[in-house]
Amino acid sequence: EGYLAMKFGWGPIGRDPRFDEEQIRVIRETVGPHIDIMIDGGLAWDLKGALRMAEVYEKYGVFWLEEPLHPDNLSGYRELADRTSLYIAGGEQESGVLAFGRLLDEGHLDIIQPDLGRCGGLTEGRRIAHLARTRHKKVVPHAFKTGVLVAASTHYAASLPDGFLIEHTVSTSPLTRDLVPEPIVFKDGYVHIPDRPGLGVTVNEEIIERYRVRE
Repeated sequence: EGYLAMKFGWGPIGRDPRFDEEQIRVIRETVGPHIDIMIDGGLAWDLKGALRMAEVYEKYGVFWLEEPLHPDNLSGYRELADRTSLYIAGGEQESGVLAFGRLLDEGHLDIIQPDLGRCGGLTEGRRIAHLARTRHKKVVPHAFKTGVLVAASTHYAASLPDGFLIEHTVSTSPLTRDLVPEPIVFKDGYVHIPDRPGLGVTVNEEIIERYRVRE
């Protein structure tokens, strides 16, 4: 399908260091040397565990290590980022430009990942991106849950002067696959921005009713 980068994470990661190393070895052997690999640690480690796995991931050319530590562990992130050659990424759980400022200035993150459904929407997302750009850091929006979020994140990433990646989830969740009848097109390694009004997508009301939770 033309993917130039792939992200793996959560699940069994962080339970057994031997499995973690075998997993990344097999992933690298399978995808070859020219695909960028990202690992989402899913808050799996303490600082010592993250440092140990960062050394392993360095050997296999991992592009970034995402959320290996708890979001509040800014001192841990700072030491990890300062001691590894990996890009350290995070921020999907944060809201507002001040929180992202702390991640950048106190946590020394290399890549921040605002989720437009949490961080304050497109307007606050733009402020966060501007903050990152003044610090020469990269922004990759977190876009996992719904087709609407993927659409908004696609426009957001395209609007950034130095946007370079977007998460394009392969989840089979109906909120990802069925909520939006006309999904964002992915082809030959690139996400294509729709030319329709607004976000360029419509919402399937039947799916909303099917999965609505009523109190």
